[in-house]
Amino acid sequence: MQVTIHTAFITDGDRAFEIVSASHDDLIARVGDYCRRHWSEVSSGPPPENLKELVDAYFASADASIEFTRERPDLPEPYASAPKLLARLESLLAAQSAYKPGDGEALAALCGEIVDARAVVAKASATLIRALPSFTVFCQETGGKGTIHIDCVEAADLESAIIAGKQQCIDDWSAGQTEGESLWDMETVHCLGVAAGDVEILHWEDQPE
Repeated sequence: MQVTIHTAFITDGDRAFEIVSASHDDLIARVGDYCRRHWSEVSSGPPPENLKELVDAYFASADASIEFTRERPDLPEPYASAPKLLARLESLLAAQSAYKPGDGEALAALCGEIVDARAVVAKASATLIRALPSFTVFCQETGGKGTIHIDCVEAADLESAIIAGKQQCIDDWSAGQTEGESLWDMETVHCLGVAAGDVEILHWEDQPE
């Protein structure tokens, strides 16, 4: 089963950890909760109400940084669904906070479990890349306006490639926005076409000069 795993890697002073979620919007919401809880460490004023402004302002601090990643593994049992995988990773990651500096051996064992869980994702991802064909998907705003989004996706068939290509377009165009702010969904993004393989675009001109 192919799922999408969104991860935020946060380094904040002495704290270094990650947050995982099945959706970008939920991930940003969780990051926002963290920023609100620790806002007094970076500012004496009230935190911004807007989620994107809150996250941007918090990580503009010299001591704080955040990196977003996304994985699309095809997971075997016992991680055959996003909830199962995320519950497992979150429980392992949350358990780290319960350990004290003197618990080195137990913490090392826990870190080993986390590495094993991530290995499942990495192995499944590598298998998926080898097993599924590539498609280049062309998308545009429904109605024919705006720029054209071009990206390569791996999918089992044409129908899956269209869905994956549209979702990639939605994710890219919605980056940094909450679900309520984003204008993009399966109805507002149109798939113009699909080409077999990872096509190298040598020239593209939407409008003649």
